[in-house]
Amino acid sequence: MEKLNRQQQQAADFMFGTASVIAIPGSGKTTAMTHRIANLVRNGVAPENILGLTFTRNAAQQMREKLKPVLNATASKVNLSTIHSFCHRLLKDQDRVFEMIYGKRQIMLIHKVMKKQRLNDVLPAVALREISLAKHKLICCEQFSRLHENNQTMLSVAEIYQGYEQEKNKRLLLDFDDLIIEVHKLLKGYDEIRYKYQQVFPHILVDEYQDTNPAQVKTLNLLLNGADQYGSFWICGDDWQSIYGFTGAGFVSWYSSTRI
Repeated sequence: MEKLNRQQQQAADFMFGTASVIAIPGSGKTTAMTHRIANLVRNGVAPENILGLTFTRNAAQQMREKLKPVLNATASKVNLSTIHSFCHRLLKDQDRVFEMIYGKRQIMLIHKVMKKQRLNDVLPAVALREISLAKHKLICCEQFSRLHENNQTMLSVAEIYQGYEQEKNKRLLLDFDDLIIEVHKLLKGYDEIRYKYQQVFPHILVDEYQDTNPAQVKTLNLLLNGADQYGSFWICGDDWQSIYGFTGAGFVSWYSSTRI
C-alpha cells in the first residue's frame, strides 16, 4: 500500500475510542482508512469484527483490493460494503423475507397509488422524492401529515406516502430507504439483536461520513457499544465536500479529529 505522511499515519494508527479524520479531496483519507483496517488486524483484531462502510460498492471493492497484498486471504473476511448492502445483509441474517423495489418500479407503484386515491396535484417523482426525504429523517406517515397539516399539496403527498407503504407491505417489498429504517427498528427495539451486532462489530469505520443522512447516523450509533474501551468508531470525510445535502445528508457530529 501507499506510504503515509505523518497525519495519515496518525489516523491509521488510531486504535480505541471515537475519532474523525477531516480531509480535503485527494488527501488520502480512504488510503488512511485502508491502512487502519490493516493495522487493526495486525494488532490482533479479528478481520470479521471490522465493519468498513463506504458510499459506493466500487469504493468498497477498491479498498478490498488494497488490503489483499497486506492481509492476503484474510482480506476477504473484513466486512466492507455500503451501508445499504450491510443493512440488506443484516435483515436477511434475521430471516426477514422481502424483495427490493427501486427505480421505475417505485414510480409505477406510486402512480398506481395515486390513481387509486384519485390524486393528481403532484407528480409521482416529486411525491417519491418527498417520501424519501422524510424517511432519511425517520419521519413516518403520521408524523409527515402533522408536519404539513397546513399545506394541501404536502397532505396529498402524505396520503400517497401512506398508500405506498401499505402497497409495499402487502407485497413484502422494501425500497433502499426502508433498509435503513428496518435495521434501525430492529436495533432500537430488540436489545438482544442490538447486543449481538455490537459484539460482532466492535470496530466500525465510515468513509465519506459527510454524506450520511440522519437515519443512517442514528442506525450506526445504535451499533456502538463501549467504543472507548473495547472498540472504535472511526469516521473520515469533510463536510465542505457534501454533495448530498438535498437528501438530508451532512448530519455530522465531529469527534476528536485528525486533519490530513
